[in-house]
Amino acid sequence: MARREITQYFDDLDNSPLTNEQVNTIRFSVDGSHYIIDLSEENAARFREILTPYVENASALPAPRKTTSRGASKAKSSNSRKIREWAQENNLKVAERGTIPSHIVEAYNQAVSA
Repeated sequence: MARREITQYFDDLDNSPLTNEQVNTIRFSVDGSHYIIDLSEENAARFREILTPYVENASALPAPRKTTSRGASKAKSSNSRKIREWAQENNLKVAERGTIPSHIVEAYNQAVSA
């Protein structure tokens, strides 16, 4: 049995049907809430026209910074073996492979620098 799924787009403002080529997807935010709307070319132009004076007088925000996980510190592979040996000698549980938990790396660094 064959099955075919067809995606049909509609203008979110006036509910008129749109082809894939006619869809204008607009993402916008107001007061910390984020929105997405699919509009026809005509309604998208009207939307942008209405916002023009506000956008022209607004300040652009810098792009958000990508954050990194703080769950584990990166240990150089050359030090990983030494850190694992030190952890085992000091009765700390550490896996033979994988990321070494940050608290163990930090404890090792403090012990070595002391």
